[in-house]
Amino acid sequence: MGWSKLQIRIVKSPTGRGSGEQWVREKYAKEPANYRKSHVRYAFLAIVDGNTHKVLGRVTQFNNKCLEMRIPVRYDSESAAIIVPTRNIETWIKYLDGDQVDETASYPKLRYESECKPAVDKLLDYCKGSGLPGDAPHSLHAACDEFRLRIRQQG
Repeated sequence: MGWSKLQIRIVKSPTGRGSGEQWVREKYAKEPANYRKSHVRYAFLAIVDGNTHKVLGRVTQFNNKCLEMRIPVRYDSESAAIIVPTRNIETWIKYLDGDQVDETASYPKLRYESECKPAVDKLLDYCKGSGLPGDAPHSLHAACDEFRLRIRQQG
């Protein structure tokens, strides 16, 4: 997308320390306050597998966590996106590799992160080009909409 590695900060959930999804939700809930206090313009994305939840279910969980912590949920004008691959990110990779997918099925994890590069390149082509095909998974369409509306146009 044209960003350098210096412009991106990735915070991964600690492995082997409970629910990664819960960690992301709790970490995300603190970000709106940081974002609103910052004088530097930036965007942030929370990416969490949907598992058995749909996209809206996960977004609702994130909003509820903010409310529980007495933090207003993200405003439409804020560059804050919640990306929810459903069932999980492997669903998107399999689709982008040219396979038919079912968002309720579980697909095997890749052995190495670098194995997803062809799928990432294809997604980038879609993002910079005419957009996703109509048969793309619902959660991938939702993620592209979220990115386009909250990150790309805002940033």
